[in-house]
Order: sequence, then structure tokens, then C-alpha cells
Amino acid sequence: MNRSLVSLFLAGAAVASAPQDAERATHTDAASTPQVSYETNRDGVVVRQYQLGCLSHLSYLVVVGGEAAVIDPQRDVGHYMIDADKMGAKIRLVLLTHPHADFVAGHLELAAQTGAQVVISKLAGAAFPHRALQDGESVAIGGATLMHWATPGHTPDASTFLLALPGQAEPSYAFTGDTLFVGSIGRPDLLDKPPASLASQSFDSIQRLKSLPDSVVVLPAHGAGSLCGAHLSPETTSTIGAEKASNAFLRMKSRSMFVSNVLSHQPVAPQYFAMNVAMNREGPPIVARAADLPQALDGAQVRAALEKGGWVIDVRDQQAYAKGHISGSVNIALRGRLDTWMGIVVPVDAPLVLISDTEDGVREGAFRLRRIGYDLLAGYLKGGIAAWQQGGGEVRASKLVTPRELHDAMERGTESLVIDVRSADEYSDLRLGEIGNIPVTESDRFRRMLDMSQPVLMVCNSAYRSSMAVGLAERLGFADVGSLDGGLDAWIEAGFPVIGNKATEVRSAAHEIAATQVGAISLPEPVDSALLARVLATQPDAYAVIDIRPAAQFAEWNIPGSSNVALAQLAAHVRGLPATARVVLVDRDGTTAFAAAGALLAQEPNRAIRALLGGLQSFFAATQFGGDHGASQDQPATQAVPAVPSTEAQSPAAQKKTKKRSAGC
Repeated sequence: MNRSLVSLFLAGAAVASAPQDAERATHTDAASTPQVSYETNRDGVVVRQYQLGCLSHLSYLVVVGGEAAVIDPQRDVGHYMIDADKMGAKIRLVLLTHPHADFVAGHLELAAQTGAQVVISKLAGAAFPHRALQDGESVAIGGATLMHWATPGHTPDASTFLLALPGQAEPSYAFTGDTLFVGSIGRPDLLDKPPASLASQSFDSIQRLKSLPDSVVVLPAHGAGSLCGAHLSPETTSTIGAEKASNAFLRMKSRSMFVSNVLSHQPVAPQYFAMNVAMNREGPPIVARAADLPQALDGAQVRAALEKGGWVIDVRDQQAYAKGHISGSVNIALRGRLDTWMGIVVPVDAPLVLISDTEDGVREGAFRLRRIGYDLLAGYLKGGIAAWQQGGGEVRASKLVTPRELHDAMERGTESLVIDVRSADEYSDLRLGEIGNIPVTESDRFRRMLDMSQPVLMVCNSAYRSSMAVGLAERLGFADVGSLDGGLDAWIEAGFPVIGNKATEVRSAAHEIAATQVGAISLPEPVDSALLARVLATQPDAYAVIDIRPAAQFAEWNIPGSSNVALAQLAAHVRGLPATARVVLVDRDGTTAFAAAGALLAQEPNRAIRALLGGLQSFFAATQFGGDHGASQDQPATQAVPAVPSTEAQSPAAQKKTKKRSAGC
């Protein structure tokens, strides 16, 4: 299978699996640097969105009449100043929607370097110099205004800033922070307060945001992969109208249902979150991206740090780590979500020693750790692993088992104990067999549940987390720990079978690709839930959605506008449709729909025949809460997601920019 086909295959395999998509997206150099992901220029007001993929963080620069405001800045702030200067603007304001938990904000950095005033809700109790706003108060930027709305829920002091263009009373943009995300809302369980109480406040805040005009552009502080909420969309912008139609939380009329859902299925909350909230409220120490390295340590000093409870963090890639590393060192590679995973698995008060093959790697690692408040490092191993060995230090190798080797061992029944270290949801969706599941976020369970004297093989999507799990297990005393080379992605690429809730989608995608390669037969085109919702909103007359389930099931729940046709009458029904109609067959889980679509293509080879990946179960899970059941009488059936209206005149530069998917794990 060639690489281009593999990419298509994996895209099909990961439908409705944002965590897997988000993890893969962090394995690029661009994910660790801010990228412009959205920009508009409307009536002389420039709104630019920056996406920092490795933290799933979205921040903003607003320029009006030679003045600029920065909203929810990251800690390294040079790009805001450079871009404002290029646009002939002076940064006057820095706005925080709340004291963030998942990153250290750059509000004091910008204030120190530009003289800008920091603006935050009075409820935040900020200890640094700032202007505190009450609900309904506004600040001016050029000829525009930014009104502060108190929108508690994610935190008691959470805010939304509404940007009204010069001469207009109604807002055009809503900087919603962590109150409202695209497709989701902020979690209410990060503080030492009853989450249900905050969730109830969030319900009221969401009702308030729903009162805004449908055309208002929603600009959140995070995208998919963020640990500040669950089920965030990979899109980084939306509108109030689009969210009212597609975001489950905006469609819920019952407060109790809202509270129950927002308290469910939240991702792990990293231990560094509390530290970051305190730093952002008190005012983070000002640090620059200096060229200076942390303190250089020799082998004896590294051993002394380990004896005092220090952690050695190896930021090299998985292959280099597997060939040779200091026993008990933890591999959290630069090329990935170093920042977040450090905060999840490494204690915030532990002395840290960094290891890289290059000083640039050490410098980059230290810089990125400052983004989450890990400012104090014990140092780095000067000369890396080579110097450690030259000084008499022992290194430990760990196995990187290929998919073929694991598959053959499983066929013989001689494989090591295989442990999937992904989340329980990822494990349920797709896995390489009936193997164990202990998420790397619960690595202390390795010792409690496994035999440390027996060989163990760790598995994740790409080997990023499984390589991390190797070091965590070694710290606990495991004698023989390895990792699946390339992870589940490589296993699928090699053509080996998978099981789980999404296995049907993987098999369908693989079947289609194989047929495309050999050209032997025609197969139906798969369509995913998000795409189907979008096209039904924008081109409803061009699509004929045919539900082939029994009539009784169709009556209980269905896609609005779909037709119910029995299999026996399907061919005749399709022949009666206009020749230009694009047929989409749907069933409960996609299995029967693909088979029926294939049979139709054999009879109608010139027809555009499609089948819904994952069926209605996937469609409803992707577009509203409800899993494998549909709408009740007091909960309207799922509506198709309308396209975001393009009311702004985008700049030529913005038109050339590619929307980047948010990153995460």
C-alpha cells in the first residue's frame, strides 16, 4: 500500500475519532509554533487568529485604526508585536477571558514590552496591575468597542468579549474563551468547586450567548485536542447560528440534561493545571526566549539528581530512545505534544534533567516547558547519551516490535503481554485485538496490575505514548518493556485486522482503497457524518438520503429529509430518482448500507452511490449527544449543520491560508 493511499486509509479509519486525529497533528514542526489559522479584514478591522497546535491554543490580534488588542496570548509574545508593527498598530490592550489552566499566558510579557493595559474580569481577583471589568462594561480599541460579558461555568470568572465594529451597536465577533468552543463548551470540573454548580451556571451563560445574532463569529480559546473540554471540533471558528444548529449543548432545553452531559466523558485533567491558574492570576514571572541553555550537567550530577527524586526527560524521537537511553528516563519527544504530556505524567515539583542529541533540542524543550510553567530545570546532560556512555554510564535499550513481528507472534501464541496505553474511548473505538488497556495517564496501575518480571509490549496510535509508557514502566521497576513500532497506524497500514466500534469503518475504507488499486470492481464512495450534515445544509436537493432500516426503526429516529425504503424496493426506487441525484444509503452502523450500495452499483454503474460511514450511530454521535439512539419528542431530530456565512471580506493573505486542524492527544 503506497503512502498516498495510506493517508486516505487512515483518514477513513479515524472518522469521528478526534483524539487520534489530534495526536497525529502534533507530530509536525508547525504544531509547536503559532500559525495563522483565520484572518478577516472587515470595515478596517483586522481579526487574526493564531493556533498553537501542541497546546490546542487559539489566541487573537485585533487591529483597529492604528491600535491593537491581543486576546488570551501565549507566553512567548514576539509574533503579536511583529505582526502589529507590520500593520502599523500599537498594542494598547491585552484581554484575558479568565486565568487559564492549560498554559501560562503572556499578558505580563506584553504589558512589560509594549506598555499595554491588561483587562480581565473583576471576578478573577487578579493580583497584577490591570483594569477590572464588571459585566456589561466596555473598552475601546481604535473606533471599535470590546464589551465584557460575564459568562461563568468553565470557571466562576469566565468571560466573553464582544467586538462591535466602528459605528455599529451589535457585535460582529465573540471571543468566547473557554465558555463556548466550536462543537462543545468548557469543562466545569477543574477547580475546587462543585462541578454541577458551575455546569448550571454554564447553562445560563450558553442561553445568554444564544441571544446574540446568528451572524456573530465565534472565536474560542481552544480547538480539538484541548483538555479544557470534550469533543471539540477541529474547526477553529464558527458562528452563533451554526452552533445553535449543531452544538449539542446549545440545543439542550433541559438544565438537568445539560449538566449531566457536561459532567460526562471529560478527559484527564493534568496536574499542572492548578499551578497555571495560580500563576496566571498572580502574574507569571517574565521570561524571554533566551539563547542560554539550562545548566550543563555531567554524568555524576545527573545521577545525583536521579537519587534526589529527579526525572530525566529524553526529548529525542522514539527510535533513538529505543536504541539506548538512561534506565528510567521518560521519552516525551519534541516532535509531539511535549508540553501537555509533561504536565500529565511528570510531577510539577520534580527536578528535571533534559536529554537531547543537540543543544538546540535542549533549548527548544526548555522553551516549550516554560509555556506550561515548568520554569525551573535542574539542567541538561552535556553531550547527550554519547557523553553518558563515555563517562561509564550504562544505557538500556528497549524493543521496537514491528507489526509483522507482533502479528506472527500472536498467530503462534507467543506474544508478550500487550497493553494499549490510549484512553478507554480510543481503545473501545479501535484496537488490534483483545488486549489489555491501561491508559498512560494511569501509569501507576502498571505496577498494581502487571507482573514486572514478565515482558510487556506497549501500544498506542503512533508509538508516541507507548514509548513514553516504556520509561514510566522502567521507573517502576519493569524488567522487559517494549513498544509497537509505528503503533496502531503502522498495524493498519500493514493490513492487519482490527476490532472495536470503528472497525467497520476501517474495513470499509480498506476495501475501497484495495479496489481502487486493483481496479477490479466498483465500490460505493464512503461519506462521513460531518460532510453529510454539511451538504444537506448547503445542497439538500442534490442528495437523496435513503434509510434502509425497518420502518419501525425509521419512525423512531432518522435524518430529517431522508426516505425509508425497504431493501426489496431499493433498486426500483433509485431508478426512479433524477439521474443527477447523489444517493446516500444509511443504516444503523454502515454495514448493510455498504453492502446494499455495492449491489446497486453493480446494477447502476453510472450512478453516484454513497454510504454513510458508521451509519446513524456515528451521525448522531457526531452531531448531537445521543449515541446510538435518536431524538425524542421534546428533543428535535438532528438538523444538518449550516455553512458558516462568509460576511467578511477576507484579506488576500487570509484567503491563501489553510485551515489547520487543532492538535491534541
